Amino acid sequence: MPKTLDNWDDLKFVLAMTRHGTMSAAARYLNTNVATVSRRLDRLSHDLSISLFEKRGTGFVATLAAERLALIAEDLDHRLRSEIVGMAEGNDDVMISIEIAAPPAVHRQFVLPRTSELSEYLPQVILTLTDKTFSQGLGEADIQVRIGRPEGGRLKARKFCDYSLRVYHARDAVLNGEWIGLTQRFPDADYLMSVYPDAKPSPRYRVESMPMALDMIVQTGLPGLLPDFMVQPHHNLVLADLPNNDLKGELWITYHETRHSDTTLRAVVDWFCSSSSKSGLKLASQ
Repeated sequence: MPKTLDNWDDLKFVLAMTRHGTMSAAARYLNTNVATVSRRLDRLSHDLSISLFEKRGTGFVATLAAERLALIAEDLDHRLRSEIVGMAEGNDDVMISIEIAAPPAVHRQFVLPRTSELSEYLPQVILTLTDKTFSQGLGEADIQVRIGRPEGGRLKARKFCDYSLRVYHARDAVLNGEWIGLTQRFPDADYLMSVYPDAKPSPRYRVESMPMALDMIVQTGLPGLLPDFMVQPHHNLVLADLPNNDLKGELWITYHETRHSDTTLRAVVDWFCSSSSKSGLKLASQ
């Protein structure tokens, strides 16, 4: 007998597991419990006679079949969001939720100073900001600001700005090998050492984000690697006198291709892109 998918609602459990990797995280997102997630996935796996997830350590890895189903569910998810927004447009009494996932430095520099402006520009939009440093895909976000242009996938991409990572320190600091780095959960936690070869093997302090690194550099005077758009004259920092102190990067804004006709989402993207010029991007002098 041909296999059929009678319970379309099961697809959201596949999508949640694919995105979050554990049943507990999927359950939290779906506002349910682990037993329900397990039962729904087992039922779908049984109905289709295919394996969906393989246990690996404390998490689960999606099989090719689960990944294919998740792509269908993700397309449906974004199409539904677009349709719901479309139905709400023109009705001033209906609020529209838009989630932006971005590195914390991007939120601090480009979004937080202008939230009041967005409220005037798009009064119907309820903005949710989610910190996401690594580019694992949109997840539940409507818009993602990511480092580097995405390759493949069903994403629309728009370049936001060019930037440079540079080593900064206090004006009166003496470079003695100590430095400030990111925690080891970052793939490039010790990237500073590629610019500062005399740095000690381990940093004096490790922090969770670029905004925390900036605050720590200002407080201690020690050198640290920062995106140039974060450093402003009032921070009283200078560029370290090091060769090749200029690691180039790009920020891109992405959203699912099914949302391209979503006028509210694209208006938020346009507003976001206007922030690079409005921010001034005044960098600290050497």
